[in-house]
Amino acid sequence: MNKVVFLAAESSHLEKVAHHSMKDAIAERFATLIASGALSVGDTLPSERELASAMGVSRETIRGALLILSTKGIVSIVQGARTRVISADVGDLGMSALSQGRVTDYTLDDVHEARLTVEARVASLAAERIDPASIERLSDLIDTQEDTIGDPIRYLIADREFHTEIYRACGNAVLSDLAATLYSYLLDHRRRVVAEPGAIERSINDHREILSALKTGDGPALTAAFGVHERRIYDTTRELMATS
Repeated sequence: MNKVVFLAAESSHLEKVAHHSMKDAIAERFATLIASGALSVGDTLPSERELASAMGVSRETIRGALLILSTKGIVSIVQGARTRVISADVGDLGMSALSQGRVTDYTLDDVHEARLTVEARVASLAAERIDPASIERLSDLIDTQEDTIGDPIRYLIADREFHTEIYRACGNAVLSDLAATLYSYLLDHRRRVVAEPGAIERSINDHREILSALKTGDGPALTAAFGVHERRIYDTTRELMATS
């Protein structure tokens, strides 16, 4: 490739990145939740204030993200009412593996083993690389989760933000994306699990252990805390699937 062509391609790439705004990123997060089954057709979303708190962005950004979804016919926005999911067809938004149905082809046991392996490495790196701003963000998210007890949809939105914040903190984009994909497996079942009495409280306690290890930069303790949390998710999901 000659220099002129290379510079043109680079300019095009930078332009594409620049046009991918925060509202686009938030719209994709919502789309992933819909594609994974955490949000279903007919569900009403939390208020803009609640969503802004859970996702760490402004209400204007939430409003812009929802408008993107509305123009694609994924959600319905009506003045004076909560935004409602009206379609599970997220198209090219959200996680491609989920929208193409790839992750759901795997067994629970396979995903469980893969998640333990990937999150162990992510935890090791995050313990070394996480910054104070991310620690503060995680602490705020746990406070937000405390306010979602009894509301599985709001909890799962805040829960995903908690996990992906740590995944990003590992500093490896490939591992971060892979961990996020594995996290999203069977979220429709996870939604039913966290609706059980005491389930959200137990998960929050797990998150506190994870945050404690992150604050001290203790990689082995963080890996162990992630393992305990993932095994709890695996056990409760397996029990639910056995009784369904």
